[in-house]
Amino acid sequence: MDYKYVCSLIDKVWLNTEDIQKLCNCSRKSAMDIRREVEDKIKESGKRLPTAKCKVVPTMILLDYLGIDVNTVLNVSTKGKGIITAIR
Repeated sequence: MDYKYVCSLIDKVWLNTEDIQKLCNCSRKSAMDIRREVEDKIKESGKRLPTAKCKVVPTMILLDYLGIDVNTVLNVSTKGKGIITAIR
C-alpha cells in the first residue's frame, strides 16, 4: 500500500471495518476490535455515534488513535516519493 492509497482512505469522513482493515493491513477481527475501541473512546467522551447497519467511526479520531500523522501522509503522497526521500 502506498501513501496515495492511504490518502484516498483518509479522505473519507467516516471509516468502516473494511476501511480499517485496509488502513491497518489487519484481519477483519482486528479491525472490528480497533473500531470498537474507538467507539468506546468516543462514548466515554460523552459523544454519540450514528446508528446504522454498517458501523463507522470518524476518520480523524481513528487516525489519532492509530498515531497516524495526516500532514505527513498528505505531504508524502503529493510529492510522489517514498517517506525516506520526502523527509530529506
